[in-house]
Amino acid sequence: MTDLDEKLKQAQQQAAQKWDDNQKKDDNKQSLDDQDFSEIEQEIWAMDQIEKIQKEVEKLQKDLQEQTEIATRAQRDYVNLKLDFDRYQRQTTEKEQDLELMSLLSSVKRFLPFVEDLRKSLDNIPEEKKSDPLAHGVQLVYNNFLKTLEWINVFQIEAVWLVPDATLHEPVSAVPATDEKQKWKIVQEFERGFVYRKSDKQIVLKTSKVIVAQ
Repeated sequence: MTDLDEKLKQAQQQAAQKWDDNQKKDDNKQSLDDQDFSEIEQEIWAMDQIEKIQKEVEKLQKDLQEQTEIATRAQRDYVNLKLDFDRYQRQTTEKEQDLELMSLLSSVKRFLPFVEDLRKSLDNIPEEKKSDPLAHGVQLVYNNFLKTLEWINVFQIEAVWLVPDATLHEPVSAVPATDEKQKWKIVQEFERGFVYRKSDKQIVLKTSKVIVAQ
């Protein structure tokens, strides 16, 4: 082999080596480009996923708000219904109690004249006869009637030496006052009155018929 052939062979080898090097560089560049493109795709995918998650979170928050509003409305409606029911139940109970009370007081009114007759009978018993067994028995019955009435909150109306009260006293007559202290005061009770009193409730069953000094 001549020197020329040797040089030509070396030149071919160098050219082939240079081509291989350039090809490797191109392959490496393509690999880097592919890698950069893959990273961009991953970033885009991640952003899409984040956006989807954000939309899902917003939807869940909206659903939660709607459910909270529904629960709040339901709770408010329940409270209002409970209040209405309690009010209705209370009013019904009060009406029933009022009816029972009115029925009881209506019965009491029927025997009040009998109690008044007993009182007048006792007042008309002569002093020397008040120790008799019959007078003692009448007094005992009268006292038991008054205790029973007080047990159901029915009380006698106080009258003598008081200023007449239009709701409790009914003047039936007037007499001259013997002194200034008696003027416009009740000096005598003609018929005993009764009133139902409990807490702040007062119902006059029978007014006291009285005589007033003037």
